[in-house]
Amino acid sequence: MEKFRLLIIILSFSSMLFLSCNTSDRVENSKGSSVGLELLSSDQTGITFNNAIQESETVNHMYYNQIYSGAGVGIGDLNNDGLPDIYFGGNQVSDRLYLNKGNFKFEDISKESKITRSPGWTWGVTMADVNADGYLDIYVSRNGESMNPKDRANKLFINNKDLTFTESALAYGIADKGFSSQAVFFDMDNDGDLDMYQVNQLPDSRLFKRYTNIPKKRYQLYKDKLYKNEGGKFKEITKDVGIIDRYSYGLSVSASDLNNDGWTDLYVSNDYDEPDFMYYNNGDGTFKNVIIDKIKHISRFSMGTDTGDINNDGFVDLLTLDMAAEDHYRSKTNMKSMSTKEFEKMIDKGDHHQYMFNTLQVNNGYGEFSDIANLAGIAKTDWSWGGLLVDLNNDGLKDIIISNGVKKDVRNNDFLTGLYEKLKTNSQDFYNMAKLAPSNPLPNYVYQNKNGLEFENVTQKWGFDIPSFSHGLSYADLDNDGDLDIVTNNMETEASIYKNTTSGNYLKVEFEGSNSNTFGYGAKVFIYNNGTIQTSENTVTRGYLSSKEPNLFFGLGKDKKIDSVKVVWPDGKILAYKDVDVNNTITAKYSKSIKKSLEFKNYKPIFSKIAANDIGIDFIHRENEFDDFREEVLLPHKLSTEGPFSAVADVNGDGLEDVFIGGAAKQEGALYLQVQEGEFEKSLSRPWSKDKNVEDLGVLFLDIDSDGDKDLYVTSGGSEFKTGSKFLKDRIYVNDGFGNFTKDTKALPNIYKSTQTVKASDIDADGDLDLFIGTRLISGKYTYPASSYLLINENGIFKKASTKLAPVLQDLGMVTDAVFSDIDSDGDEDLLVIGEWMKIKVLENIDGVFTDSSQKFGIGNDSRGIWWSITANDIDNDGDDDYIIGNLGKNNKFKATKEHPFKVYANDFDGNGTNDVVLAKYYKDDYVPMRGKECTTQQMPYVGEKFKDYHSFASSKLIDILPEKEVENAVVYEISNFESIVLINNNGKLISQPLPLEAQISPIKSSLVDDFNEDGFKDIMVVGNHYGVEIETTRYDAGYGAIFLGNGKNQFSFSASIKTGFYLPRDSRSISTININKKNKVFLITNNNDEVTVLKHEQYTSRK
Repeated sequence: MEKFRLLIIILSFSSMLFLSCNTSDRVENSKGSSVGLELLSSDQTGITFNNAIQESETVNHMYYNQIYSGAGVGIGDLNNDGLPDIYFGGNQVSDRLYLNKGNFKFEDISKESKITRSPGWTWGVTMADVNADGYLDIYVSRNGESMNPKDRANKLFINNKDLTFTESALAYGIADKGFSSQAVFFDMDNDGDLDMYQVNQLPDSRLFKRYTNIPKKRYQLYKDKLYKNEGGKFKEITKDVGIIDRYSYGLSVSASDLNNDGWTDLYVSNDYDEPDFMYYNNGDGTFKNVIIDKIKHISRFSMGTDTGDINNDGFVDLLTLDMAAEDHYRSKTNMKSMSTKEFEKMIDKGDHHQYMFNTLQVNNGYGEFSDIANLAGIAKTDWSWGGLLVDLNNDGLKDIIISNGVKKDVRNNDFLTGLYEKLKTNSQDFYNMAKLAPSNPLPNYVYQNKNGLEFENVTQKWGFDIPSFSHGLSYADLDNDGDLDIVTNNMETEASIYKNTTSGNYLKVEFEGSNSNTFGYGAKVFIYNNGTIQTSENTVTRGYLSSKEPNLFFGLGKDKKIDSVKVVWPDGKILAYKDVDVNNTITAKYSKSIKKSLEFKNYKPIFSKIAANDIGIDFIHRENEFDDFREEVLLPHKLSTEGPFSAVADVNGDGLEDVFIGGAAKQEGALYLQVQEGEFEKSLSRPWSKDKNVEDLGVLFLDIDSDGDKDLYVTSGGSEFKTGSKFLKDRIYVNDGFGNFTKDTKALPNIYKSTQTVKASDIDADGDLDLFIGTRLISGKYTYPASSYLLINENGIFKKASTKLAPVLQDLGMVTDAVFSDIDSDGDEDLLVIGEWMKIKVLENIDGVFTDSSQKFGIGNDSRGIWWSITANDIDNDGDDDYIIGNLGKNNKFKATKEHPFKVYANDFDGNGTNDVVLAKYYKDDYVPMRGKECTTQQMPYVGEKFKDYHSFASSKLIDILPEKEVENAVVYEISNFESIVLINNNGKLISQPLPLEAQISPIKSSLVDDFNEDGFKDIMVVGNHYGVEIETTRYDAGYGAIFLGNGKNQFSFSASIKTGFYLPRDSRSISTININKKNKVFLITNNNDEVTVLKHEQYTSRK
């Protein structure tokens, strides 16, 4: 794990500046923030710019696929009068420059400024003081359909300080002739001047078909470029600094210190199949692409990107946009089914796990990220271009605005079907073919940040819902009234100017930088107030093809005073202010800054990682290849990747605890003996090697034969084997007392089911341990309820109990976990069972018979979930067990509420002998299928015959698609909540409360309770994830383990991993505690298809 530190700048009192800042007329707000976005007319603003596209027989999307990609907008104060001006990029129309005259009045000075003398197909607009004279210049990235490099040369408009500009790109060395998208100016080497990264593209694929004799030397123009500033002019250094030498279709770039090491990094979003690039700055003038290592998955068709701290933890987070539609009809008509072969090929090539969804990557504190877009509610916003993280209601949390809409739905499946038919006729009437593509303007989106992780769609509430084709967007306080207004560059309609009417308090920070970086690009600002932190970086290229003005804005809500403000310049110099008034503008001057060594807050962690190999545990789980989706195409996730699990016991009587770890199918498990404190050796006893073809799942050490030592029970599961397979019989390995094991083939009845759970209790009160065996699934029959059973121990031989002992176990469900616990405090152990698509079951032991008493103990009929794990512990120390139950979590696309639960239907709907699984969601006034026409037809061919086009399928309700008779006989379940929970046992009633939001970012596969920080209160440890999902669902990989600290009142708070040292960004399955001696212990976490993780619990006395 890389060292990653939270920047805490500590200055002496004398270095603080007590200042009087520029004060606005705004009255300090004490009532909180309200927001409204008022769309101003062109009559009010004078802005009539319209990026209109005139199509013709030779100019349409059949000839040029990028014709609807739009253009950007740049905002900055070009004449230093304190009012931000606006530059609009145009495609077929000329660019336009508008001078801000105040009070939302703008003057078109395009002709007088001389920018119209350089026409071309503009995409990106960036403002920066390129020649360091104190005035913003304008850099324009050019694209278009011309294959003549001269037509695409980028333009640099040098500010003449009189509102005129001189085009000087060639003179400065940045007349880039690629198919350019956007540029970012930043200080790559902290030498005080601005360097530049240029995002380029290959020519549109249809241009390749029209122009076949492209000189090879031109291909170098189509790659991204990095230009170093050398004495005020730029030199291209791309090949020498680690920038990837490959062709891509880049659309945007963000420059930000993503790993908090003081050097500016780069994130480049790429369209189509090329993965995004994430370049970490090595600090020596070179970069390294770390996208695979630092991010678990990315957007497939990445468009706009932005960076910012959404949860105010001091770390920079990341937003990327894609084109998945929120609306069911648009999703099913415009989204093509993903190809499993293409997806796997992409991964094999090293092009990452790419999904057609927006991503909101939260920085975990180590420069690594977790996507929480589904939890945040922003994963699907249709054909989205630009996204910005910006505080619109001045409450101190960054909201999200998104520009949306494409002029023609060129990916509409029915349009494409008809197009391909016409092309088969060798028709050349491309213009009329192009006209057939549907055109639907769409509203933009705005999401209010509720708590740092969850967002509310307030598009209509805040007045941002006018349908349009919006591309570039930016923000600025256009009228200097203390809030951020919004500008969008639209296609076919006039540009939009939204006046913000929020009322919260604020602080602005402007910059007077060094001689070579006059506007302080790359400077960071930290605001500390009432124990909270806000941070932002002064980088202007943001969103899609656009840029903002070079200052920073902080919403402050009802705060009337700021404790301190600290500015860190790229070279490390610091400027600090104390007791700052709100509703002010600070001008941070580099000349007043001091060079002071930064102090970093280094937390003394609760846990430290131990390399498993170093202590002798060399086990690496190797998952066998199995295609769960071959017969059940519509499965939501794999069922063959449930392991491995571990069990701990002293098997050889030496006083040291040992550990067994189960293997995958075709991999034997392993027993590791602790030979001295904290050191292990693999046991020579390996009877399970003969059973390596079996999938080991649940494992348990217990004394089966009452001889005083620990024997081993291993369940045999997985979805690879059909019920009745010899590989599905569970196994018992008997211990001779010295840690030598022998398989006992007669100790178990011949039951051949796919099991996972094994739990022990003296069910019949005869002094030995009996077993509950939970059946995980019926292979090929997803959701069909499997029967679990009890095994009664009779002198070391287990016999299946009569169903009369627990009739509820028949057709119980897909059991994932269980726990014996005396829930009613009557002296015998009851049984709690959970599972996938199961209700929480409380089986009360009444005179040796287990009865379903779930409702008696407060479990409602709405308790069904995708439950993975259950842990019993007296969390509140009141003398009875409470329960932590891990669910799927809220970071998934399957939204569920009590009013509109998420549903599944399973049956052989088409009568072909295979189980058909149909997931369903509520849409408008009824239920519709989650999956699209192609994959549904693949599972049930009659669907393709019944619905000849995508429109009819997308317009149909579920009851119109599935046969009515088969639906009546189907397995039907519904889930109203995916939250992981704690059940507090309150005098025999189980009170459900959700775990904190940070626990909901992934499935919880295992949990453990202990007083980890040794404050006298019990805490909770969780691990999880589930990587094996179908390819149209983003995999569950956001979890990195978590510690929730308790306060003794059944309240738990998340403690960041940089504080605890508990960081497990893997596909984790189980936690085991191994005692090393009377004082020390380690935690062993098993991970699917990976090595195990071992964490040492540091004693609190050693951490003080």
